[in-house]
Amino acid sequence: DTWASVLGLGALRAGHGYNLSGTSEVLGVVATAAAEAEGLLRVDWSGGLVQIGGPSLAGGDTLTWIAEILGTAGQAQSGADLSRLLDDPRVTGTAPIFLPYLRGERTPYWDPALRGAWVGLARSHGPADLARAALEGVACLNRVVLERAEHAAGGPVAELRFGGGGAASATWCRIKADMLGRPVVTTACPDHGLLGAALAAFVSTGALPDLATAQARLVTPASRFEPDKAARERADRRFALFRDAEAALAPIGRALAGLDG
Repeated sequence: DTWASVLGLGALRAGHGYNLSGTSEVLGVVATAAAEAEGLLRVDWSGGLVQIGGPSLAGGDTLTWIAEILGTAGQAQSGADLSRLLDDPRVTGTAPIFLPYLRGERTPYWDPALRGAWVGLARSHGPADLARAALEGVACLNRVVLERAEHAAGGPVAELRFGGGGAASATWCRIKADMLGRPVVTTACPDHGLLGAALAAFVSTGALPDLATAQARLVTPASRFEPDKAARERADRRFALFRDAEAALAPIGRALAGLDG
């Protein structure tokens, strides 16, 4: 259903990207060349289109875990509730860095021994700070994948189509747009996989001439989130710290995983 969802989001077009946000996340770009990148998966479509990206283990499950340990389970499950938590006036503005590797990681590291961490915790931090750090951590991982995929594809995507449960949160859409530096676009139909399967069926039966036409006619954009210049500059600085934290703590995480074993 992942690949059907890419079609149902209207992202199966060269120069576009996709991000499916559920329990875990899938992110990638669509190119015309036979693009390949270390740690990323490739799916070849007809007509010379290639998807390059892959699934992570971080996503909605990360937030569920944080809600559980903060004692807010049931209070931050919907997009509206999540936005209220993140817009809490008690957010300090200096959230810690979060490494979202609670179960190891698939794309792009394929390393079950990676471990998660909060870096830079302060006494002033509260639940909203930790929740925001978690969302930024997932978005930072998205950016690692996106940068590899765009490099392999030969250039940046025009926009990123965003679907799944996470797309219901305008806050998360804004965080992703700022961290990824690309417009994030949601679509009107929430059942992306079902719509994508229908589009493929229309084309295969001759009801529509090709996938490009099917997407243009039947996929309707809903909301568009443009990167904010000031927020983007802050995100760039935090992404650099995220990468430093990854490099510094990965060996410690692997050592701990060895002790656990």
